[in-house]
Amino acid sequence: MPGGMDLKNEVFQSSTCALCGACLDWCPYIANMEDHLVMRFDCNVGEGRCYAVCPRTYADWQAIGDRYLPDTPRNIEIGPYFNVFRVKAAAGIKGQQDGGTVSNLVKTIMEDELAQAVLLTGSEDHVTPEPFLAVDIDDIEKAAGSRFLASPGLRKIIEAQANKVQKLAVVGRPCQIQALRKMDFNRRPDKPPLDLITIGLFCMWSLGWDFNEYLQKNFPGEKILSLGIPQHGFVVKTDKGEHILPLDEVKKFNKAGCGYCLDMTSELADISVGAFEAEKGWNTVIVRSAKGQELLDKAVEKDYLICADYPEEELNRLKGASIGKKNRNLNNIQAAFDKGVKPFIDLNSEMYAQVRKLAEGMVK
Repeated sequence: MPGGMDLKNEVFQSSTCALCGACLDWCPYIANMEDHLVMRFDCNVGEGRCYAVCPRTYADWQAIGDRYLPDTPRNIEIGPYFNVFRVKAAAGIKGQQDGGTVSNLVKTIMEDELAQAVLLTGSEDHVTPEPFLAVDIDDIEKAAGSRFLASPGLRKIIEAQANKVQKLAVVGRPCQIQALRKMDFNRRPDKPPLDLITIGLFCMWSLGWDFNEYLQKNFPGEKILSLGIPQHGFVVKTDKGEHILPLDEVKKFNKAGCGYCLDMTSELADISVGAFEAEKGWNTVIVRSAKGQELLDKAVEKDYLICADYPEEELNRLKGASIGKKNRNLNNIQAAFDKGVKPFIDLNSEMYAQVRKLAEGMVK
């Protein structure tokens, strides 16, 4: 297994980094400079955990999926899943976005002591992400609402281990769920497996932290209250009112590493949650494991969540959007490879050939 300098050369310097945070705080060499990572000193470690956990270094993702979701029916478009539902909170939680599903799943985890801590992401200014380990139900409100700037939240795994947390729940982006699975997949034989509950978030892209500067410049003196992406654009709510930004303008701030992500729906999570775009106030929920189904059932039994059938036409739309992202970013990975960037997937595998075939069918 390669080490830190390989991570620097293959990921940091090629701009493929997803800023998941999994490599941070393992050693003093890697530092987080706002929204990018740097190698502060040359690292002479030949085999590094930082390289082993990174979702942008090579992995057999099919083998990883087979280990952590072994009994789940496979689907090339949105990953392994048992069921897809539309879900919303029976009663709101302050600051929730869309259906409030994630907040109530986390509440259920805490009440039923399914984990000792939950890794969440909050924000003091409603823009800049701040990951933290939540241990009390009152902490949930701190993380309510969406965060669009990339967060290196998995650096908190080290803090959880230092606090002797043995059962951890994580709410994270697709790259972060990938890193968690890879972290366990590549653990040393003498290390116990990670005891995790993973709630994956849908994600098309994350924004660089310079987007905060853009907001301050365009809305000087206004306090940001929330950010959101309904169907009509990117909405910035402030204490002075609501501003709608064109998505094309916002996407100029996309993290470069997001252009190499092949996962829109957190395909390796126990349960995945995103917006239900057909109707405001609902979430799309994909159940991928028995652990995920059990969590959803508990939340419904407590009357925290309302669960309903998912429309077939919306499922087809979701699968199409997911395949579209996979195909676009496969092209980006191929283009980077042609320029000398080491690929982190097998570009010639049957799985990606199927993606391209499906994408071609959509265009026709």
